Parts: sequence; C-alpha cells; structure tokens
Amino acid sequence: MRRSFESRWAMLIDTIKADSLEARKRNSREPGVHALRANLLGTLFAEAAKVGKDAGNRPSADEEVIAVVRKFLKNLDETIAALEKAHKDTTLQRSEKAILESYLPRQMDRAELTAAVEQIASTLADRSPRAMGEVMKQLKERHGGQYDGKTASEVVRAVLHSEVGR
Repeated sequence: MRRSFESRWAMLIDTIKADSLEARKRNSREPGVHALRANLLGTLFAEAAKVGKDAGNRPSADEEVIAVVRKFLKNLDETIAALEKAHKDTTLQRSEKAILESYLPRQMDRAELTAAVEQIASTLADRSPRAMGEVMKQLKERHGGQYDGKTASEVVRAVLHSEVGR
C-alpha cells in the first residue's frame, strides 16, 4: 500500500484513490479497524479530484493534490489546537494527520534549504537582497513543495545579506 514518494510523484491522485479502495476493502473484512483510513482517504480523494474537474474536467495535478493535503492538515492542526485547549483527546486527529503527512514530499530541513539557496545564489550575477525574487523562483522550480515558504524566505534573506559582505 505505501510506496516511496518518488514512485508516487507522477500520479499522487491515483495513489490516493488506490489506497482509499484498499482501505475500504480491508474495512469490509475487518469492520472498524480500517474505517478511519477509508473515510479520510475517500474524502481526500473526492476533494482532490474536484480541483481538476473544476478546472476543465481534467485529472488533478500533483501540486494541486498536495495543496489539498496541506489544506486538510491546516484544518486538522486548528482542530487539534482547539481540542487541546479544551483538554480533550486528540488521538483520532493525530492519526488522521499521520495518514495525510504520508502523502506529502519529504520536507527539507533548514540545513538542506540553506545549501540549496546558497547553490542558487552562487549562480546569480546579482547576489544582493534585490535577487530574492529570482532565488525564490528558482527554489520553487527545483524544490517546489519540499520546504516551508516562510522558512525559505528567512533563509534566502539571510544568505543574500551575507553575500553582500563578500
């Protein structure tokens, strides 16, 4: 059922659909045990497929599916925070979060992000803070979906400011 992310990258929506079907089959054999996964993936697939259908009756692109997964995760994070504030159990939501996170690309840590930004900056003629837009553009082209935008912005700013002194 779980495949490496690289093999899933080209067809993430199809992987979610297949995993949803597998979870439903398992749930019919062992009622209750796989219900959470079956329900979550069924809802995720429907929402992700709707994006492509609404944009011209086409399959959803991986970037669109990833955006839907991130939206689900954001909503779950808000739910978890509210439940924790009310001192309620968050086990179910944390299980859903783990399932959803398995469909995202591995996120670059700060060191990997810094190395990528430094590599991009080294190819530019203008390495001043004015080059931030170009660095962010190239970062997205090379590593889209593998980093947090806010962290990337901080790293790019820091790298470009350090380049000014060189």
